Amino acid sequence: MSDAKMQATVFLAPGKLDFRQVAVPDIAADEILVKVRTALTCGTDVKTYKRGHLKYDPPTLFGHEFGGDIVAVGSQVRGFAVGMRVVAGNTAPCNACYFCKHGQPNLCDDLIVNLGAFAEYIRIPARIVAQNLFTIPADMSYRAAALTEPLACVIHGQDLVNIQMGDTVAIVGAGGPIGLMHLQVARHSGATQLIAIDINDARLAVAQRCGATRIVNSTRENALAIVRELTVGRGADVVIESAGALPAWQLALDLVRKGGRVLWFGGLPSGTKIELDTTRVHYDEISIFGGYHLTPLTAHKAFDLLRAGIVDAATLITDERPLARLEEALQMMADGRAVKIAIVP
Repeated sequence: MSDAKMQATVFLAPGKLDFRQVAVPDIAADEILVKVRTALTCGTDVKTYKRGHLKYDPPTLFGHEFGGDIVAVGSQVRGFAVGMRVVAGNTAPCNACYFCKHGQPNLCDDLIVNLGAFAEYIRIPARIVAQNLFTIPADMSYRAAALTEPLACVIHGQDLVNIQMGDTVAIVGAGGPIGLMHLQVARHSGATQLIAIDINDARLAVAQRCGATRIVNSTRENALAIVRELTVGRGADVVIESAGALPAWQLALDLVRKGGRVLWFGGLPSGTKIELDTTRVHYDEISIFGGYHLTPLTAHKAFDLLRAGIVDAATLITDERPLARLEEALQMMADGRAVKIAIVP
């Protein structure tokens, strides 16, 4: 066991973090150790800070979007070496369970989860090394690379709704980091009308810079009337909900056309119920998808889109804070004063 120490932010309980010294993780022969150069805040981190998380057993390290440098390599690892710039996913499937064998590795029964990016160093387990570890090219920033995980989730969700050339896509909660990524990926997929719906004017302005053809502040505008006007009364071909709020889930169903597709992407608290107009869903033949997590394939797609500049990292990462001020960064996100924040240990 190494006696080396590192600075880290530890999640103790909802609303309570502690910046402290902890042990640098030891690695096994099939693992690597990465020095974190940039970690990003995300909506899951904010939810964890505010109300806890089912997968977090406090006290625990947390954070999962990062880029950094390899500083130690296990003796059995091949293809990676000390000094390489890398980005790692936060999960990896087993490839042996029922769901993995049926092409749904995001639902893996034995999905490993790796947390701890809000620290100076992070251990990368063997399964992630084998499946979800990417070398960052010299012309790509740590910040851009760190977006690989959330963007892979977005791509998985959009693969479900299959956006076509010429589609009208409405995004509810478009001004958040996930919504902005949905917007850019939908544009890349050929959507010609992109309607960004949110409650925050500053975030809607960012959505417009990301390619939204119409922005709608739903606190003072009638989103349903606007979408119908823009689509000659039909409704949107695809509606993506990325706000993680029950009213947004319900609005998504109202906005979609007959035969259209709805993606419920933003997670709600466990046990939340929603009422459906069964006549509308059945006779209008609406397809509804729940999009969860990512696959190794969508992680590769995400990394390629970021490397090609298809998704603009600079627009999504609006602020920077040192690790000791992580709590301030999470509160900024919760208040809508930032999109994503780069945390620099």
